[in-house]
Amino acid sequence: WSSVESPYFSKEFYEAERKRLRPEEFNRRYEGQFNKMTGLVYDLPDELQVVLLDVNIKTEARIIGVDWGFRNPAAIIVCYLRDNEWYIVDEWKVAERTTAEIIQVLKNKLSEHHAIAVYPDPAEPDRIEECRRAGIPVMETNKDIKGGISYIQQLIREKRFKVCNNCQETLNEISMYHYAEPQEDKPEKDEPLKFNDHIADSFRYAIYSYKPVGNYNFIPSSPIKPYYGDRDISF
Repeated sequence: WSSVESPYFSKEFYEAERKRLRPEEFNRRYEGQFNKMTGLVYDLPDELQVVLLDVNIKTEARIIGVDWGFRNPAAIIVCYLRDNEWYIVDEWKVAERTTAEIIQVLKNKLSEHHAIAVYPDPAEPDRIEECRRAGIPVMETNKDIKGGISYIQQLIREKRFKVCNNCQETLNEISMYHYAEPQEDKPEKDEPLKFNDHIADSFRYAIYSYKPVGNYNFIPSSPIKPYYGDRDISF
């Protein structure tokens, strides 16, 4: 079943979208066809989509990446390092949440997963400072976009980057995260399009920035409270 078959669907909008979107994305949205997009940043094979790890499993590290947002969604990604392989084990992607609400979600994820460090989007120092005041173990994030992407791509080639199958938002975003199509008479850009990349940014911040030096002791400065603001959000 495709969208255009609906009697209420605007044919003018349909044709405008056909011109605007890449063929793979258009077919996915309006034709019900789910062919793999060309030009993907992360070409994740099915074998790297795995069952959820138990929270009590032995790991070498547990860290969190954060991409800030409000009108655009904020994203929080929990990553486990086990046997020199990275696993995406938990996700949170919600729009219109305040910094205080995001901090409470971070505290809950830190407690639930016994995570040791948080790597945030470095572009908003005021929010990072608010995290520090709230007792969040914030670490310095590597800003090198191309280097971070290259590193994640290398992990995928080496089969050392895996996504647990409960993280459907992550899988959906990876399946659409792509480079711009080359245009005539314009130099080809080797950076992805800035669209629906909040989770991709989050796990890149964490995994590329992590340095296994020393031990981090997380002592929250305030009690960890349940956060119910996104209970109506399903992934």
